[in-house]
Amino acid sequence: MRNVHEDIASLEKEILQTEEKIIDYLRAGYQGGIETSLHRIDSDLKYLSILANGAPLDKTEDRKIMDFLRIHYDYMRKLSVPG
Repeated sequence: MRNVHEDIASLEKEILQTEEKIIDYLRAGYQGGIETSLHRIDSDLKYLSILANGAPLDKTEDRKIMDFLRIHYDYMRKLSVPG
């Protein structure tokens, strides 16, 4: 069974990969892919937040994850804004 630290690292990696896909979709003008990817990032960020809040993390790890969540939530919101 995987531990919570591996799950957190995996989610962070998935979020970064999905953001890269969004950039490709923006270049290609593929709106459906953008919307699907934004929904996935939103779900992954929420799950990451839940995992982090229930995990036995030290202050440094907790701060790193909270910073990651803040940065990528803001990035998701910017990508969601049309125009």
